Amino acid sequence: MLYLSLLTLPRTASRWRFLQPYQLHQVLWKGFSDISGKIPDNRFLYRHDEREQEHSVLVQSAVAPDWSFLESETDGTCTQVKKFDLGAFSEGTRFRFLLRANPVVLRRGYPGEGRRGEEKRRLIPVGSDRQRMAERLGLSIDRFPSREEQLLDWLQKKGKGGGFELMDCVPGPNHDYVVRRVRKEPPLTLTGVEFEGILRITDSNSFATTLQQGIGRGKGFGFGLLSMMRT
Repeated sequence: MLYLSLLTLPRTASRWRFLQPYQLHQVLWKGFSDISGKIPDNRFLYRHDEREQEHSVLVQSAVAPDWSFLESETDGTCTQVKKFDLGAFSEGTRFRFLLRANPVVLRRGYPGEGRRGEEKRRLIPVGSDRQRMAERLGLSIDRFPSREEQLLDWLQKKGKGGGFELMDCVPGPNHDYVVRRVRKEPPLTLTGVEFEGILRITDSNSFATTLQQGIGRGKGFGFGLLSMMRT
C-alpha cells in the first residue's frame, strides 16, 4: 500500500512565498516523524511544481503522513491524501507516465586526480558531454548518440531492472535546480529532466519496488517520483 498526498501551499503566505528545495525537504520530513530515511522501503518521494499563485507538492509514501501541522498553520493551505494498492499493477498493463529525474553517469578523466593517482571521476548529466566522449572514442560527433538517445537509453536500462519497458517516451530539456544549504556550504546544483510517455509493466514485483523507491538520484530534492495514469 502506498499513500499519495497533494499539498497546496499558497504563495500569498509569507512562509510559502519563496520555497527553496532544502526548506521544502525539511518541511516534508515533519509529516513523517516515525520513518527513517536510511531505509529505502520507508523513503518518501515528492515532486514540487511552482505555480504563480501556489506551490503544488505531490508526495508519495509507504506510511500514512500527518499533515495536520500544515493545515493549522496558514490560511489557504490544503492537503489531500489517498492510498492505492501496489497489487493493482499487473504485468502487461500500460500506463501514461511522468517522471522528473536526475539522470547522471559517472565519467572518468576530468581535471585533477582521484584517490591513489587515479583519474578523477565526476557525475555528469546524461548526454551533456557528447563532444568530449566522441573525441575520446575517436568518433565524429554526428556518429555519437544524441542527447535524447542517451537519455532514453538511461531510462530503458532503469526499466530493465525495474519491471517496465518504454513503449513511447519524450525527454524534455535540462533544467537546473539550485539547492541552497545551511551554514557556509556551497549551493548544490542538480540537473532535472522530465520524461513523459507510455510504459508497459513487465514484472509486477520489480515494478512495485521501483514505484516505492523511485528512479535515479536526487530523491531527497524532488526527483525520482514516477506518476502514472491508465492509457
